[in-house]
Formats: sequence, C-alpha cells, structure tokens
Amino acid sequence: MEHFIGIDNSSLDHKVRVIDENGHLNLSFTITNDFDGFEILNHEINQLKESKIGFELPHGPLVDYLHEHGYKLYSLNPLKIKRFKESLKVSGNKNDDIDAVAIAEYLRSNNRYTRELLYNSHEIEKLKNLSIIHTRMVHNRARHINKLHFVVRQYFPLQEALFGDFACTVQLKMLIKYPSFADLNNASDKEINEFLKLNKYRRQDYIDKIIRKIRKYNQLISEDVEFTYRIEAEYLCDLLLMTNHRIKEIETEMKGITDAHSLGKVFKSLPGAGNILSCKLLSIFGDNKDRFDNYNGMQCLFGTAPKNYQSGMYHKVIMRKACSKSARAVLYEFAFSSLRFSKWSRDYYDRQKERGKTHSVAVRALSNKWIRVIYKLWKEEIIYEESKKVTAAA
Repeated sequence: MEHFIGIDNSSLDHKVRVIDENGHLNLSFTITNDFDGFEILNHEINQLKESKIGFELPHGPLVDYLHEHGYKLYSLNPLKIKRFKESLKVSGNKNDDIDAVAIAEYLRSNNRYTRELLYNSHEIEKLKNLSIIHTRMVHNRARHINKLHFVVRQYFPLQEALFGDFACTVQLKMLIKYPSFADLNNASDKEINEFLKLNKYRRQDYIDKIIRKIRKYNQLISEDVEFTYRIEAEYLCDLLLMTNHRIKEIETEMKGITDAHSLGKVFKSLPGAGNILSCKLLSIFGDNKDRFDNYNGMQCLFGTAPKNYQSGMYHKVIMRKACSKSARAVLYEFAFSSLRFSKWSRDYYDRQKERGKTHSVAVRALSNKWIRVIYKLWKEEIIYEESKKVTAAA
C-alpha cells in the first residue's frame, strides 16, 4: 500500500502527516528541526512501503537528509497547495497541521501529475549553489559600488573623475591609503606614481594624467562632512575588496568544476557564453538527463516560454511567472550576449524588433529558441558549431 507523507517546514520544527492511498490518516507527529528530529522521522517512516514525501521547501538540511537516505521526494508549489486546501475547506484557516495534511492529500490526489525531485551529480549540485551565491555577490557588489558613488560625491568628488572604471581595485586601495582630498593632494608626484605602479597601473601617460587632475583640482568641504563620510568610504572600500576577492575564488572553483565535467566542453562552445555563463548554464541544465523528456519542459521550468491567457474573445500573451527566476535570468543574459557572436541569433532578434517587440521581449523570445538548440546539444553531447547548422533545432 502506498503512503503519502506531507511535511510542513518551519525554522523550529516540522509537522508530519502520513496518509495511505485511501486517504486515511495513519501517522501524525512533530519533529524538531535538527539531526535528532530527522532520525526520529526516519525511524517512523522507514517501515512504510512505497512512501512518497511532499514538502514546499525544496532545499535545506531536512531535504538533504531524506535525499541521502533514498526517499522519493516531491517539491510542491506553495500556491498550488494553497488553492488545493481552499477546495477542501472553505474556512480559509491556516496552520501547520492543516498544511501538512493538505500536502499529503495533494500528493495522493495528483499522484499522476507530480514529478519526483531528481538530483544531479554532487559536482553539479555544488556548481548550482556556487552559481546562486556568485549571482548574489555580484548584485551586492553593484549595490555597494552605487553607495560608494554617493559617498564620494558628498566629500571627495574628484574620485569620480580619476579612473575610467569607478571602484576598480587601484581606486579602492587609493581611497584607503588617501581617504581625503587633503591626504591625496599632500602626497608628492613621486609617491603617487610609485603607488599606482605598485598596484599594476603601468602606463605612464595615464599616471601623468591622473596626477595632473589631482594638482588642478580644489574643493571646499565641511570638516564634519568629510570626517563622517570618509569613514563610510573606507568601510565600503574594504567590503568591495573582500567581495572581489571572494568572487574570484568562487569563479575559479566554478571553472574548475566545468572544465573537469564531460558536459563542460558542450556549454563552453556556446557563442557568447564565456567562462562564467557557461558554468551557470551547466548548473541549470545539470547532468541528470532524466529530469527532462523534451525541451518544452525546460522552457516552462526556466520561464522562457510565454503563457497564453484566453477567456471568450479576450486573449493575451504574458510572461511566465511560475518558474525558476534564477534560470530565466541566466538564459536572458546568455541570449543577450549571443547577439554579438551568433548570426542567426542576431537575425532572429532583429525580426522580433521589426514586429514591434520590445528589447526585453525579443531577448526572452531568443532565449526560448536557444533552449531548443541547447537541449539537443545537452542530450547528445554535441559541440556547438554555427557552420554545422545545429540551429536547425530552433
């Protein structure tokens, strides 16, 4: 007899409800959110035959524990569980007990339409987590750079005009060594020259240009303003230098995994993917080819496929929202990058623009086409070559 297990996750404990294939409640208990609690859960459900476990949170220590012990896991969309629960009870009440039962009942009632949570190899799972962290750190770095822009405008405006690439490494180190205009202006030309060369700023004509900018500049800023903002500027510079260092470490680890993987050469051959995007594309496609039976499933999961809405005479096409947002962002970035390296990509994008599509819609449509191409490459492990017309799959 099949058993369906619903787990409602929380930070302190997890409510567990077990029902059989006839809908009868067999077990009802709560476990703590720690290893001892997971052991209790394993002991209680280990004897059940053909058990399927459903939950709303597809990651975390509990999910890792259950995966390592070989259980069949099903990640269910919280919105679907909410709608399903409303079809069972009209009261609209919400608590962990009701939610756990609703998850188990949904799994039982929709057994044919739910797919088991399939995992990739440990290397790809590691790469996927590194890619997510890399994206977050890059976004955080951009926010910190914007903050630094604001800060230097308040007390040290010269810094915005000194370097072509604001917040480059040499500029961050300069702000730490010379945190105010007075400190920088009091330094001799020889000292500034040696500092820039020591920090890999080699071209002498660029160095002379920076020194001339410093000598021609003057400002009058309140001492109180300068004192307070220079503290924040030094803090942001330290933070950005550390962030840059960590990002480089993560990128090195990502490239090492991709280069060593058998599918790495496939994704690195994609036009415009480069070192980092190829790693992220490999992480979202994975190496478990049983996860997808066709490219359409990928398009829906990754959010590139548009969604049709029709009611009577009314019809519209909207962007798919129930999808993997991180995967959609990676594919959007890759599609945009491919415009410079792939002729068919550029032609397709131009046709979309001629039809009146906006830039974002055209790029998203292109990413949808790219999935069809990459799916064929991924399944058959083919190296992409524009001249071989692999794009016929699109």
